[in-house]
Parts: sequence; C-alpha cells; structure tokens
Amino acid sequence: MDLQSKANSIRREIIRFKTDTGNGHLASSLSIVDVLVSLYYDENTWFNHYEDQIVWGKAHGGPAVYPILSDLGYFPHSELEKYCRPNGILRLHPDASIPGCNFVGGSLGNGIGYAAGLAFASPNKRFIVILGDAELYEGSVWESLILINHFELKNLLIIVDRNGLGILGATEELLKLEPLDAKFKSFGFNVVVQDGHDYEKLEKVFETPPSTPTVFIAETIKSKGVHFMEGKAMYHTIIPRDAAVVEQMMDELK
Repeated sequence: MDLQSKANSIRREIIRFKTDTGNGHLASSLSIVDVLVSLYYDENTWFNHYEDQIVWGKAHGGPAVYPILSDLGYFPHSELEKYCRPNGILRLHPDASIPGCNFVGGSLGNGIGYAAGLAFASPNKRFIVILGDAELYEGSVWESLILINHFELKNLLIIVDRNGLGILGATEELLKLEPLDAKFKSFGFNVVVQDGHDYEKLEKVFETPPSTPTVFIAETIKSKGVHFMEGKAMYHTIIPRDAAVVEQMMDELK
C-alpha cells in the first residue's frame, strides 16, 4: 500500500467534512494523520485496531480517525457527510458511541489518566493515548506519568503530537516545554523522538510494542498537507470555507 497516497486521501476527507460544517479543529486533525496511517495501515506495525485501543487526549484532533474507521468498515462512508449533524453518529470529539472509539474526550489532561486506568486493569491488552503538546500544560498529565511509571505500565504507549503550537501560539513562547524528552526521562520513561510524517521512521517506532513505559514524541507540522496553513497558529480554530480556497486545499493533496 502507498501510505502517502492513503494519507492524502484521508486528509481530503477530513477537509471535506470539516469545511462543510465549519465545526471543530482542522489543523489539529491534519497534523496527526501520518501517525494514524502508520498504525492502522502499515502491516509491519504492532498495532491491531481490532484488539488494541487508542484513547484521544487531544480529542479536538480525534476526527482525523473518522475516515480511517469508515475505510476499515466500522461505519458507512456516508456518515462522514453527516459529521456534527443531528442525523449522524460522528461528533465534534470521538466518544464511545462511535464504532472504533472508546472514550469521550474534550477536557485536556483527562485522557491519559483514563488510559492509565485501562492499562492497569487490563495488563494483557495494549493501549495508546495521543496527547497534544499544549495539553502537557495540564498538571493531571504529569500526575498520571508518576502513576504509569510506578506501576510500570508497559502496555500503554504515550504519543505526543509535537506540532509546537497551541491555540494562542507557539508552545515555546507561551510556556516553554523543552527539553521535553529530558522531562519525560526524568519521570522514568523510555523516550523516542522521531519525524511524525516519515513512514520509514514511523515503522521503526511501531515495529515492536514497548517493553517499558514509553513516550513517543512525534515531531509534526500543524495543518500538514495544506501549505498556506502549515505551522500557523491562527488556523488552530479557523477553518477556511471559501469554495476556491477549499478547492486549492484539495488540489494540494492530489
């Protein structure tokens, strides 16, 4: 499978339903697509979407998984056209009522605690929690890290979407996070830092399940795939809806 072509197709679907309704956070969904494509479609990764579970800490980016779940048969493709509409099942944030999802996200900092509880209760299952980098401003994240390390929850992989931007601007200008890898290491975690858009590197990250509590810092670009939006904080909440601009966005991803 051509993973890049698959990612482009998924990004087009996200842009289509996001620009149609104008709801949610487009940029935060686009940045995490390649990580999801690697997990769900690369046969050389350990993730099994039928058995393993993903919890969305950064639930505002969670709709990135909707086209993937539709593609894999969890619900009809027509549901994408009903995103955030009364007659559809797809909501602003993923929740357990949506096939293939299992946690009602929204409040930043809560997802990792929930994921830790799942991993503790089911040591023979594997879990992933996806966090936004600005979500790391929440103290509950670091409280959960203490617990995860204490109980050696090696069946929980933490993925940080490190796109460097929060809703108000660059994380390093708002409230500095670096050196981020050193912070996680100081909590007792194995830390992997890698390009979150390079499929060969992602495959190496995901080729074997972690054997110790692990954090993967995925270095990504916010709004990845749409050049005029890439790396610009203003698009955290702004969704372009002008027909000509939307067409331009689609053309970039052909």
